[in-house]
Amino acid sequence: MILSSLGRRGLGLERRDLAPGLTELRMTSAASARLGVPICAYVVDELLIDTGFAHVRPLVLEALEGRTLRAIALTHQHEDHAGNAGPVAARHACPVHLRQPQERWSEGVRPLPRYRRLFYGHPDDYQPEDMPAELDTGARTLICVPTPGHSGTHTAFFEPEQGWLFTGDLLVSRGASAVMRHEDPFAHLSSLRRVEALGARRMLTGHGLDSDDPGPLLRNKIARVEAAIEAVTSLHDQGQTERAILRRVFRTGTRGDLGHVLLTEGEFSRANFVRAVLAHRP
Repeated sequence: MILSSLGRRGLGLERRDLAPGLTELRMTSAASARLGVPICAYVVDELLIDTGFAHVRPLVLEALEGRTLRAIALTHQHEDHAGNAGPVAARHACPVHLRQPQERWSEGVRPLPRYRRLFYGHPDDYQPEDMPAELDTGARTLICVPTPGHSGTHTAFFEPEQGWLFTGDLLVSRGASAVMRHEDPFAHLSSLRRVEALGARRMLTGHGLDSDDPGPLLRNKIARVEAAIEAVTSLHDQGQTERAILRRVFRTGTRGDLGHVLLTEGEFSRANFVRAVLAHRP
């Protein structure tokens, strides 16, 4: 009951014009405020990147009222980013682009775990089209960069003239952190390296961790994830248990993981990072 109340309480949407042709839609709820993670979508000319979560659907539709949208592009198919793709596409008669569209109901999206359902609400169904190599916004071209790891459907978008980089959930925290059961840290590390090489001058993420100088932030993230992966594999090769590895790799160990485990029924945890490294190591 508490989780459900937090998910539907304190709903808000702030529209911020960041540059000519670039608008941020920053969505919040009591739950997202408690977690410190707003959910961000972006309008680039006539292209919408991500759509937010179902609980804020009326606010999203209102914010887009009167705009012309030629397409929706999803960074990935998780309910806090794709939750309103169907209704927005129907309202604006535009296609929805998604990488690996056949995977859109995998990774726990159907059925939704209880905490995700209560925090964000059910995403509506829609018929996605495959992600092209480039997207036309009406005034500029975005390069679509495959960035799997957090999700097999994950894509980043890069606008080379302005140096804008839209990264979704590629970089939510500054170091190695709790992950979902399906994630692949090795693919995530490769994706981070791929976008760092673009030389972006402005990074806009799906949860408010933005930067006007993303290079150092990305390189620091790469170094810390790489070090954590190396530590997990080395300790495992030495015969250490999963619990012992967790204590060595993450400063707060199992104690610091308890909140993630209880809130998400184990779907999201630092222990999952250890398991994922061992499951996906070459």
